[in-house]
Amino acid sequence: MTRVGIVGATGYTGAELVRILMGHPEIELTILTSRNYAGEKFENVYPAMAGVVDLVCEAFDLDDLCARSDMVFTALPHKLPMEIVPALIKRGKKVIDLSADFRFQQAATYEAHYQPHKAKDLLAKAVYGLCEINFDRIQKAVLVGNPGCYPTSVLLPLIPLVKNDLLDLDTLIADSKSGVSGAGRSPSLTTLF
Repeated sequence: MTRVGIVGATGYTGAELVRILMGHPEIELTILTSRNYAGEKFENVYPAMAGVVDLVCEAFDLDDLCARSDMVFTALPHKLPMEIVPALIKRGKKVIDLSADFRFQQAATYEAHYQPHKAKDLLAKAVYGLCEINFDRIQKAVLVGNPGCYPTSVLLPLIPLVKNDLLDLDTLIADSKSGVSGAGRSPSLTTLF
């Protein structure tokens, strides 16, 4: 049984991850962190999880997280994971980051779209987490940069076509859409209607 901690468990992505992992036979969720809901039972934040998740959300504490987990998911906004992932890796934890912080091998690519990267030395070690193309590498990885929704929705149908030389790469156009949930759970003026 693998003990798993989730940092940022009460955001939309973190909560969905909790739901999925609760059904995994080889996973034991041992710690859920939340900046806004520390001290609250997870089921009080997400009532649909009543009777399914009996954990109290906790403030992030690196020592406690490392003591109680073998593997850690970071379900945080971009920029925050690069602050804590190096310490988790240094302490021997396997990490799957759900932000964009470890999706790119080249710091320049990341920095062109986000902000300066503070853990550049880990980028070359991170495995792009699209299991349809990196299954074997993901199994051995210490750090997985989970792909985002747009690249996944584009890559999954295209990979077999590209592998079988069934299309002209110069003719590809990706037109992707997202609802406001893609902006995260925190209310902001740009997502309120």
